[in-house]
Amino acid sequence: MRFKISNLRNGYTLVELLVVMGLTTIVTGVLVTVIYQFYTVTSLGNAQLAVDADLRNAGLWLMRDGSQGQTFTSTPGVCVPFAFNAGPQRGVVYTYSFSGSTLSRQDSSTGQVIGVARRVTGVQCQQTGRSVVITLTSASGNVSDSATFTVALRVD
Repeated sequence: MRFKISNLRNGYTLVELLVVMGLTTIVTGVLVTVIYQFYTVTSLGNAQLAVDADLRNAGLWLMRDGSQGQTFTSTPGVCVPFAFNAGPQRGVVYTYSFSGSTLSRQDSSTGQVIGVARRVTGVQCQQTGRSVVITLTSASGNVSDSATFTVALRVD
């Protein structure tokens, strides 16, 4: 009795397995890199948005209060706390203070205190005549940015 030898293969060769493993490693490496970049870019984008929102919000409040204020007062040598005084006929003083990393604003007519920016790392101000130049620096994570606001005081 003779047995017939067939050319059927019951498995894979070593070369085929190595090729498949190499391709799987490359695909996995590309996917991990893409996912890592996605999360990194997203977190940097969120941090940039937070910094921009803080600077924009603080700028809006500073411009509003400064345009109503007749005088500007600050602590000599240190910018914060500072205040915009709207004058005796309006009787309102807007006082800004810096606590931790939050820039807060207090309205003397209502006593209401609000945080205008939560991630502030620095405040500088300089008064020149009827204008006040205020520079705010805000940071979140690895993102930092600053904005300079020139506020014109009200003239009666």
